[in-house]
Amino acid sequence: MKRRIGIQKKFVTLVLVLLIAIAAFIAAFFPQRQKAQMNKYLNEKILVTAQMIAFNASTGVAFGDVDAVKATLDVLPSLSGVKFVSIIDTVGKEITGYKADNTYQTLNGAIEILIKSETKPANRRITDIGDVSLYAEPVIFKGNTLGKVIVGISRTELVSDATQSLFIALGISAAIVVVGGVIMLVLSNRLVQPLKTLARAAGQVSAGNLDAAVHISTNDEVEILANSFNRMVANIRRALEEVQSSLSIAQSANARKTELMSIVSHDLKSPLSSVLAAIKLIEYGDITTEEFPEVGGMLRRTCERMIELIENLLASSAMEMGEIQISKSTCNAKDLMKRVAEANSLNLEQKSQKLTLLSEGSNFDFDADKMLIYQVLENFTSNAIKYSPPKTTITTRVIATTNAIRFEVQDEGPGLTDEDKQKLFGFFQRLSARPTAGESSHGVGLAITKRVVDLHGGKIWAESQVGEGTTFIAELPKNMDVPQGVLQGVPRDVLSA
Repeated sequence: MKRRIGIQKKFVTLVLVLLIAIAAFIAAFFPQRQKAQMNKYLNEKILVTAQMIAFNASTGVAFGDVDAVKATLDVLPSLSGVKFVSIIDTVGKEITGYKADNTYQTLNGAIEILIKSETKPANRRITDIGDVSLYAEPVIFKGNTLGKVIVGISRTELVSDATQSLFIALGISAAIVVVGGVIMLVLSNRLVQPLKTLARAAGQVSAGNLDAAVHISTNDEVEILANSFNRMVANIRRALEEVQSSLSIAQSANARKTELMSIVSHDLKSPLSSVLAAIKLIEYGDITTEEFPEVGGMLRRTCERMIELIENLLASSAMEMGEIQISKSTCNAKDLMKRVAEANSLNLEQKSQKLTLLSEGSNFDFDADKMLIYQVLENFTSNAIKYSPPKTTITTRVIATTNAIRFEVQDEGPGLTDEDKQKLFGFFQRLSARPTAGESSHGVGLAITKRVVDLHGGKIWAESQVGEGTTFIAELPKNMDVPQGVLQGVPRDVLSA
């Protein structure tokens, strides 16, 4: 994998390259120009010093004020390299002077020559004697030459002073560069660290970790970028969850479709075979007149079972594809339970079973879709009859509270296992219990019943112990607020499966 160079490393490398280039330039060109530049600097320093003293002393010389002339020399100890200064009048007599050491006596002969020389511009030049440079500057006041200033300055001391000043300047410059570099590194680190954090998070996202997020508080564009990154990852995560949910729904629907085909092929094949066999017997004249009622009853029951199966399958398919329209009205819970009991009286009689209706509370009126709730109670009751042995009692209860109506249907069947409870309200679920008189069961009714109760804003559950029967319970609010247009398209007469 190609190695990436960080921004800070690039910055340090660039600075080092620039410093090396500057050092190479200085090494190549500075020594050649240093001597000429230093000589020019020293000459200008000597001239300026002499001219400054001559100018300051001109007034004192003009008025014969020796003290004023001496005062002009007080600054000389602070000037580097000045060995002596002598202010003389036009006849060569010294008015005053400054001697830092014995240099004046050493160069006395050369000084005498300068005293006697004219100070015309053509004659004014710097004379170097050993380390000391001599120069004579005329003292002029209002156009009149009143004397001259002779200065002796050590070039070595001037060079030392200049070099020291240069090193101080270089030191200050280096300090500025170092401080500036530190400041730039701090600022670059403030920029680079959040970017590194953002890059790490982006790497995690690219590796599939959609929970990655960055928390950057820089109050600048980097923070805006980080917040945009977090929103982008959240959108990707949400989109992926939607895709996974859609895929799960599609897989579940496909599994139900496969199961539906299996149920159709199994549960319709057997009754159709029975019908076909009976038709063949009639066709061949093998059915006597006395046997016709029995065969006809068998054909009727078989066809009813097939119709019931087809209607249940249509209901489950409609639950997934369409919606039932809820028609809300005021219902009486006790009346609904009585109607269900009356409708199942024949089934109870065939199995020698008894149904008991109990009620608690007052004001059994509530808002609901009367037909749908009737089918819910019908499903509870028909299942209780179907799974209870003959000569047992089905107990129904209607309980009215201040805000809710509760329906309970209790049987004396085999009860439910823990596994049964987990899949009780799912589509096409096969439970451990079996109908006690060979009745049909397709595992659709309770799933649709739960959906209806949910759409009424209620709750549905079962309480059971193995061997002690089962109690199905539905609790509905008295005042429901259900949006119109739900469960549209499911036939109302197929909810009792």
